[in-house]
Amino acid sequence: MNNRSLLQNTTNSEKTKMSKQAWYEDPMLKNLYLKASSHAMRGYHTAVVSPKTVFIGTNSLLDFTNHLGTYLAPDEKRVIIVVDKDLRKMAEKVAKTLSSLKGIDSRIFDDVLPEVPKNMVMKGVEVCNEYEPKVMIAIGGGSAMDMAKMIFLLYEQPNLKLTNIMQPSYLGLRKKITLLAAIPTTSGTGSEATYNAVILDTDMDPPQKRSVPAYELCPDFVVLHTDFVKTMPQYLTMGTGMDALAHAAGAYMLVHSNYVCDIHNLKAIEIILEYLPRAVERGNDLEAREQMLWAAYLAGIGFINTTGAGTEHTLGHAFGGAFHVHHGVSVGIFLCTAIAYLSKVTDRFIDVAKLFGVEIKGKPKDQILKELLEKMQAFMKSIGAPISVKENERPKISREDYMAQMDQMVDWAFNDVVTLFQSRKLDPIHIRKLYEIAYENKIEDLMELHY
Repeated sequence: MNNRSLLQNTTNSEKTKMSKQAWYEDPMLKNLYLKASSHAMRGYHTAVVSPKTVFIGTNSLLDFTNHLGTYLAPDEKRVIIVVDKDLRKMAEKVAKTLSSLKGIDSRIFDDVLPEVPKNMVMKGVEVCNEYEPKVMIAIGGGSAMDMAKMIFLLYEQPNLKLTNIMQPSYLGLRKKITLLAAIPTTSGTGSEATYNAVILDTDMDPPQKRSVPAYELCPDFVVLHTDFVKTMPQYLTMGTGMDALAHAAGAYMLVHSNYVCDIHNLKAIEIILEYLPRAVERGNDLEAREQMLWAAYLAGIGFINTTGAGTEHTLGHAFGGAFHVHHGVSVGIFLCTAIAYLSKVTDRFIDVAKLFGVEIKGKPKDQILKELLEKMQAFMKSIGAPISVKENERPKISREDYMAQMDQMVDWAFNDVVTLFQSRKLDPIHIRKLYEIAYENKIEDLMELHY
């Protein structure tokens, strides 16, 4: 059946539904990607996008301010700072630095909300329409950075259809706002280094999350300063650190990774293993805090340019949405599950095992995998991270409640954009099996996925 015949046999309600679908939800395109999710993908999509400049160290905010002072013309010194209300004092500190050093005016937009609802994004667009900023600075974690990216996008191009945007699309940004900058206050999301944003499309009933990937959404400049992360509480330090580990290890397992991503991801894992336990144990350990800023940044570049995160993110996104579990904790729970599942089609887990201190020489691959999974679970326990759904405490989830949400989680996971880029095919049957194993994540059950 050709496309014309297909359209003629499509009902009006089906056409309406199709028009609201994101490109990655189209069944025909999904099938094409799922079939191609193998070594072939490495030749299909290899692009490396990263910020132009990263400022790091105790002088990083001053270096960034001096750069803006040189870059902006006298009549262009208008900056909008996107931050949530809890972190407004940090935004005020940045605004004061910009003003006192370089006479740069700032407007603070602090209506950032989790999930990044589109109606709140449009409030930010209204502020930009009135203020006409030349620079946008996001201060915060993933929500603040996603909010800034979406305000930036819809301020510049208000008529864009979000469901049609793909990475290589040229959107014509930076005509109004010429610089997008990011200052992370957590060490895990890597959003400061990525070109992806997630928005809750409140124009739909019910509202639906959308992934919006476009190279032009990558920040131009990043400031990594320990003053912005040193007050992170222990649980958040652990959760965001697990997010960074999941980004790096999960993406490294994908066979369509590239050399630049491999370098970034392996180094990020190495840093996390050494410094995350210190950051969790002592929040005022500034060396550990700075190293974790590096790790999150490196992992951000490493996973986004692998075409997306690993299988643990497919599973973690849906699980976190169903039970309102912190994102980093969610994807961390499924990291061992993902590595075991992908180990059937790739030996890349061996490189990860070396970083975890597994002795490789003379051992069969299944033994190496088993020891990696054991060491990874031991590491997670050492920093207070749950290694299974059963062990999660925020919230506690019974097997009965978990199974009651199974169909919904499987559906969400299968329709997640990340699913398209996995190195081993993920269909609803496989996804359900992985969820069932992950309730306890016993080593013997995980090893079954290897065979």
